Amino acid sequence: MSEAPKSRGARDKQVIEVSILGEPFKKSRHVAFVFNRHHFKGIIKKQLKNSAIIDFDKEYSQSSTAQELKQKVVISYSKLKLVK
Repeated sequence: MSEAPKSRGARDKQVIEVSILGEPFKKSRHVAFVFNRHHFKGIIKKQLKNSAIIDFDKEYSQSSTAQELKQKVVISYSKLKLVK
């Protein structure tokens, strides 16, 4: 009589409308940002409305910040800069 768990599929398929600030920051783009007064670089994994989920670059993966955040961080588009 237990109810089957609801799938997360509907949430995963939801289309996120990215703000105008986020247009240049596409998935897999290399970016630089400041977090807790330290400079980092990473790759955008997912775009949100006003921010992006970023994986830290390997050169920062051993930092205490990256380890505490499990290699991912959410940063506002206004705080991101594209790396060439």
